[in-house]
Amino acid sequence: WDDPDGGPEDSAVSPKDMRYPPIPFDKLEVGQKYTGTVASVLDFGAFVDIGAEGQGLIHISRISKERIENVRDYLEEGQEVEVWISGKRDDGKFGLTMIEGIVEGAGGGRPRGDVSAFAELSPDDWYDGKVSNIAPFGAFVTVTLPDGPQADGLVHISAIRDGFVDNVEDEVEVGQDVKVRVQSVDLERGKMSLSMKPAFGGGGGGGGGGYAPADLSAFEGISSDTWLKGKVARCASFGAFVTVTLEDGSTADGLVHITQIKDGFVESVEDELEEGQEVQVRVVNVDVASGKMGLSMKSPEY
Repeated sequence: WDDPDGGPEDSAVSPKDMRYPPIPFDKLEVGQKYTGTVASVLDFGAFVDIGAEGQGLIHISRISKERIENVRDYLEEGQEVEVWISGKRDDGKFGLTMIEGIVEGAGGGRPRGDVSAFAELSPDDWYDGKVSNIAPFGAFVTVTLPDGPQADGLVHISAIRDGFVDNVEDEVEVGQDVKVRVQSVDLERGKMSLSMKPAFGGGGGGGGGGYAPADLSAFEGISSDTWLKGKVARCASFGAFVTVTLEDGSTADGLVHITQIKDGFVESVEDELEEGQEVQVRVVNVDVASGKMGLSMKSPEY
């Protein structure tokens, strides 16, 4: 037959190499199964390309029913995996799971978990946790006890820190390591309430190993015009945490908010900074009570 375009009838491009339009976010449904390709592996999980407009995150707790110490023991870049949509967020991001049936049901609920190991814990004790998901009303955190038991709980937006929190994503991000206290446990519903705020009276002690705010007394009287040496400890969507060292050897971590990295608009923190990078910072505020310090990489305004 004659090709009306006058082009060759055969093509060197195979169907395998052809690109298809990405799946729109609004077409993704919780519980749907896809075959995807691991795009990147991180300490807290892996991003997987399922052919959608964006990549989905499989949190470490959603890779296997067994407890996983190292994601890279299970996944590697380029690996094909079968996944299910576990949840969708209003900002266009979505979560994945490799465990069938582990989804955040249509009403926004989370899967029922075994929280019996957490029922008798003191609300004054602190435990290690990792942020597994973020919602407008708070953050879901996977808590791990020293002897191994693990479960998810909710840190309500009002329990993230002292003072008013306008946006959860300005305070924490998925994969971030945090310290939490268990406030209440609902065994029947498999739910647990957590707090990142200090307990009244200082808290501490007990099986969780006491947690106290960082000692920032050495930084309290430093002029905001003074430049100090720092090293980027971690990057987040809202800024970078920097370890600052004084001449007398005192060190502490502070936050350089995304608006304090440089003059002008910063679209992505990781476009400007990376972990381990040495930077010059100024101390702009110190909250000794909560152990938090605000830093800036911008020149002081006169």
